[in-house]
Amino acid sequence: MKKITTLTAILVAGLTLTACGSTSSSSSSSKASTSSKVSTNKQSSSSAKTTTGISLANYKQIQVALPNNGTATTETKVKEMFGKPDQSTKTSISGLDKEATQYTWTNVDQSLSGATVTASFYGGKAVAKGYSNASLTPNDKLTTATLNGIKEGDTLSSVEAKLGTPNAESISGSGVLSAQIINYTSIKGKSGASVSFTFTHNRLVTTTKTSFN
Repeated sequence: MKKITTLTAILVAGLTLTACGSTSSSSSSSKASTSSKVSTNKQSSSSAKTTTGISLANYKQIQVALPNNGTATTETKVKEMFGKPDQSTKTSISGLDKEATQYTWTNVDQSLSGATVTASFYGGKAVAKGYSNASLTPNDKLTTATLNGIKEGDTLSSVEAKLGTPNAESISGSGVLSAQIINYTSIKGKSGASVSFTFTHNRLVTTTKTSFN
């Protein structure tokens, strides 16, 4: 950061020189004030960047697709949004002949409170994404009756519209090789219960309920 230099006016005897000294002091004070404001603004901006975490909205911006089978967000773009990942590992994705690189982040904001976020890349493009263990506000829509209304063949978007944001999600691939899994744990009247929905090509194929008795 550039150092802010404070100019000090030198008072010299004599009316003419005193007047000039006053003008110089006023100008210096204005410059110092302006420099101080710039410094404060930079500090505020820096503080905002460090306190802002990954949001659900940021996560939803990521598009995943297999190579040559749809539009996918670049690795560079995701890292610009999410920042430096906490770790990386290799992972297998259906439809790929080689392993993809999976990155993990934990710097989330309140919209994904407590969650761990992942994104996998192949050839610099996103092929999978997910998050787990999000501590979200319980949704009044998430009742046993509502769950019983979810049927095989329902779309991913229609299920989320009925039940709200899931506590965990995993999305990979594209087209006929796409797979989506969402999980809910905050079910009204069913403490400790959870339900998972598995989709293929965005259509529900399996519902798994745990601890509903």
